[in-house]
Amino acid sequence: GLLATVDRVPDPEDLPDPTTGRSGVDKFVNFMRFLAPPPRGEITESVKQGEEVFNRIGCASCHAVLTTGPSDDPPFDRKPVPLFSDLLLHDIGTGDGIAQDGARPNEIRTPPLWGLRVRSPLLHDGRAASIEDAIRMHGGEAVAVRSEFERLAPAERQALLEFLKSL
Repeated sequence: GLLATVDRVPDPEDLPDPTTGRSGVDKFVNFMRFLAPPPRGEITESVKQGEEVFNRIGCASCHAVLTTGPSDDPPFDRKPVPLFSDLLLHDIGTGDGIAQDGARPNEIRTPPLWGLRVRSPLLHDGRAASIEDAIRMHGGEAVAVRSEFERLAPAERQALLEFLKSL
């Protein structure tokens, strides 16, 4: 397609491997397709309660579990994908100020939360040192959810944080 009009010099990775018939890009696509997130931490009763709080206060409205579409390949056919993101653009007050493609300067794509327990610092620019900091920085469309977080009883807040730290 368009790449051929821009990149007229073939690179070694463009050539198919004679044994597999796949190019380097094909192999990379397959690698990414089958790459799993970091494994979840232990799922305790407190973590389960935290997930209930997560759903009840509205976090899941953006940080959702998605489902794959129909596929002839059974492992991919209508399966839950617990990435905890709707993959959509939202204005939650943490945008980077850059307009790009369809994203306005104040919008950011909801990041997946899977693997959260092995990441730090948080947010796109590393401004949040902790999960609580990141939640408290949510504004715009997420201000109501942040307010619900602030109103949680200490035990509910702790359960929610344990859930998030299990991802």
